[in-house]
Amino acid sequence: MKQLIKQGGIALALTLAGVMTTAQANVSPEEAAHLGKDLTPIGATRAGSADGSIPEYVGRPAFRESATKITYASLEALRDRLVKDINNIITDPKVTKAVLQLGQSIMDSDPAKFQQVMTLVRKMLSSDATLKADYDRVLAGRGKSVDGMLSAVEQHKVKLIDLEPDILAVLTQIRSQPDMISRMVSAFSIDQAMQLSSLAGDKARQKGGNLLMSFMPSYVKDFLDYNVPGKTPDQLLTPLYVVTAANMAQYEKYLSAGQQAMFKTYPDYKMIVYPSVRNAFFPDAVDKATIANATTAVLKGTDDLSGARLGFPFPIPKSGAEVIWNHKLRYRGSAVRRYNNQAIVKPDGSYTISKLIEDVQFVYANLNHPGTAAPGQVFLRYLQRVISPPRVAGQVILVHEMASGGAGARQAWIYSPGLGRVNRAPDVGYDTPALGSDGEQFDDQIDEFNGSLDRYNWKLIGKREMLIPYNSWIINSPTFKYKDIIRPGHINQDLSRYELHRVWVVEANLKPGQRHSFSKRVFYLDEDSWAIAAVDCYDGRGKLWKVQEAQLLTIPFIPTVSGIPEMIYDLQSHRYFVTSMTNEDAISDFEVKYTENYFQPSNLRRIGRGQ
Repeated sequence: MKQLIKQGGIALALTLAGVMTTAQANVSPEEAAHLGKDLTPIGATRAGSADGSIPEYVGRPAFRESATKITYASLEALRDRLVKDINNIITDPKVTKAVLQLGQSIMDSDPAKFQQVMTLVRKMLSSDATLKADYDRVLAGRGKSVDGMLSAVEQHKVKLIDLEPDILAVLTQIRSQPDMISRMVSAFSIDQAMQLSSLAGDKARQKGGNLLMSFMPSYVKDFLDYNVPGKTPDQLLTPLYVVTAANMAQYEKYLSAGQQAMFKTYPDYKMIVYPSVRNAFFPDAVDKATIANATTAVLKGTDDLSGARLGFPFPIPKSGAEVIWNHKLRYRGSAVRRYNNQAIVKPDGSYTISKLIEDVQFVYANLNHPGTAAPGQVFLRYLQRVISPPRVAGQVILVHEMASGGAGARQAWIYSPGLGRVNRAPDVGYDTPALGSDGEQFDDQIDEFNGSLDRYNWKLIGKREMLIPYNSWIINSPTFKYKDIIRPGHINQDLSRYELHRVWVVEANLKPGQRHSFSKRVFYLDEDSWAIAAVDCYDGRGKLWKVQEAQLLTIPFIPTVSGIPEMIYDLQSHRYFVTSMTNEDAISDFEVKYTENYFQPSNLRRIGRGQ
């Protein structure tokens, strides 16, 4: 591994490859004393990288206080307002005037640069003929056309600011079209917008930075205007570079094997890279419990966990299995009801949506009733209702996840509407195809990885720097629909935000005599949250087969880090699976409360019948 991070004596202990003992000793008090100091309370290196490409850890202070206090009801109301508010911004005469004035100042001071701007604008408009036709339809009623207006500006017959009435007329007319925002984003792609931003350069900064953000409502700024020392909000919203198949070799040291395969498989694949923001954080109680767990938590084998309470069990991990347990037990709120929309995407980009409702009670990482880890102890209760597709609609699956290995790691039951009864479900786990995924997701790929670790040998490789999806608010915006996200081969990468972060690398190899469709998996976990950001999955021949990716997002009002959405790319069939989308459905209810009885097998029939 070329990119192991050298961080002194303690880090050398953390990054020893091949540690695979059957029982892990607690870390020493001297090692644990680093937590909350040069290490964050949950074990990340607080300092940034030597070259500054990865900044120092910020955490909670990166967010405005108002963002940490949002309630479920207020968030749903904000989602309803967002599309309307953005439409209002687009047609706001003040915004139009400000943009035109900026363009005119560029034209007056640097005509050559302005010509480059005009060339880019023409290129953007030509990328969507129907969009340009819509503009021309409106302008025709005013005796004008897009090409005629652009030519008049280029020939200095009119000034940009003189076009304000015509541009407002176009925007006002087209705003009523429900998909106009997404069509404009598709035409005016991010990498072309980067070129425009670069051409505007100093003039934009003199005018106050990102003009559109300056007009955004406060609740949008709460999520996008991060407070990072030495960086302005405008800088954090401006991409640094774009990785493409053409320049991939330049950034290869920051790419996983799976990411490199995506570039080689899909020539149009790209990663738009932004400045890194290390804003992951968790409740204070979780931080304190994690520090305590460092010297008490013990893992016997791969699954028998004891001596941990509420927080991450292994902030200073000594094995690959311990790292994965940190992911499994991370705080995600005390309970949640998630409206999970999924898409099975064919190579041509056509897709089928399946819908689930997932109720989860986090028994271990629960602020209201903090749990402890012990063999046989339930740490999570999960109930899944299938809404669509029709062939499996009405099925209900119940899972009790245990801190034990093998057959004792999971108890599961299923209600089938066709049979009308509840049965034990021994096959909910490992590489059993997940319901509604058409075989593109295995049960243990839900949440990137879940379930027992017992079929693999887990090797801790160490840390490295890697480009991973991070702060993925844009792709989760209700202004975009699933047809805006889904593209042939892969999702719309214009909506993804990548950042350079340090990740823990764990390799899992199938044990001799054990069965699983994946012979090897390589996991990449964000050091600041222990959330899995990506997984490379190899088939029985040792050939890279599937690439998983989670669009990580710090949710400050829970607080936690979650992957929304998640993708599984099948490099052999060229299909892919997208899960955890909520753009066109209700948002997750993170304030829901459940009784323990709700998650009992005796309750499944009633739930399945909609009673």
